[in-house]
Amino acid sequence: MRLTTKSVVLAALSISLLTLPATAQKKATGAKSRSERSKPVPLRPLAGPQRLHFCGEIVPTEQGEVSAKLALALAGSSGYIQHVNGLKARSAPFFAVIEPILARYNIPNDFKYLPLIESAWQSNAVSSAGAIGYWQFMDDTAQDMGLSIAPGNDERTDLHKSTEAACKYLRFLHQKLGSWTLVAAAYNGGVGMMQRKITKSGHRDYYAMALNTETSYYLYRILAMKELFTNPIYGAGAAGMMLASSGQAYEREREQARRMGWLQDEDQDPIGVPIESISDAGTSRKNEAMIMDSLLVQLLKSKPKKTPAFTGDAVARLIKAGQPKVGQSWAFALTEAVQIGEDELQAGDLLYAVVDDVDTQGNLFLRATKAISAQTQTTIPITLIAMNPATGLAGVPRPKAIKPGWVVQWKL
Repeated sequence: MRLTTKSVVLAALSISLLTLPATAQKKATGAKSRSERSKPVPLRPLAGPQRLHFCGEIVPTEQGEVSAKLALALAGSSGYIQHVNGLKARSAPFFAVIEPILARYNIPNDFKYLPLIESAWQSNAVSSAGAIGYWQFMDDTAQDMGLSIAPGNDERTDLHKSTEAACKYLRFLHQKLGSWTLVAAAYNGGVGMMQRKITKSGHRDYYAMALNTETSYYLYRILAMKELFTNPIYGAGAAGMMLASSGQAYEREREQARRMGWLQDEDQDPIGVPIESISDAGTSRKNEAMIMDSLLVQLLKSKPKKTPAFTGDAVARLIKAGQPKVGQSWAFALTEAVQIGEDELQAGDLLYAVVDDVDTQGNLFLRATKAISAQTQTTIPITLIAMNPATGLAGVPRPKAIKPGWVVQWKL
């Protein structure tokens, strides 16, 4: 059963008129040891209602075009409604394998839906372009990420190995683009295409970019699946929940994964979210169009009470400004200690950044490329992206007067 055009338009209008409260997530700014940073820590559900997001980056559903695309993506996924219990049950053992690997690589849990829309959990899936496996790797990318593509030993069809490779590739894309939303788009359209679009458009806003049809709807397909699995209207728990201790239900899913040969008994990975049933025995099923319209209304039924605020991984103040032009160098000093990979930087250490872009609104896209220890004068290669604290995205609003002391948030 498909949604009628009228219901989709009404749903889109409901999104454009309403907004949900935003929830800011703050990260610890104190320095951590290497062992503390490398150990995956299960994330807890966010307290209270929150605005629709992808990997913590807000989806601007107050924009008419964005809300319309989301409505269409949900309508396009409506065929799953009648079979959502079966889809969740089938996805559960895959998630039991994928979630802990994403956590080990510090990749946001929302990316677990990517292989679902890429391959529908078919290990031998082959696209018209020749991409193969769960994560749909092309030959060159698979080899670059360390996978064998030899006949009879194509590791793209191995869930463990292909997920490890996908994490490496997603991390590479994030280093290049600085936004998980752009990473998702680049996974579909290619990093080169996204970099050209950034240069041509003068901004890094996925939702405002002119992209090909497939890439422009790609993120919305992921969001639609996320809503089917996590929105309370489907009975799967609070929206936005990622990894959380869930006891025996999740262990049953891991046991199913063991029977399929994907997990070994000695595996000691953190546990994740069990896939719950949306209906109890004897509960009548709602009309599908009513469910979809209700879902869209619930996504954005409350206006945010205050502007969202995001905290980066590092904070630095301006020491010396360059010209607000592409390629210009700027110098900053850290205001507090921060651990970046194996390197522990201290307050007062210098960051040297280059201007990647200046968009039409005057936002500066700064990328720190190295740090110099104030104590030892050691040069440390790094990659930090200047972040807008109002959106959590790359691109810092330029003040009217750029003076030493200007404080900027940075994220890895």
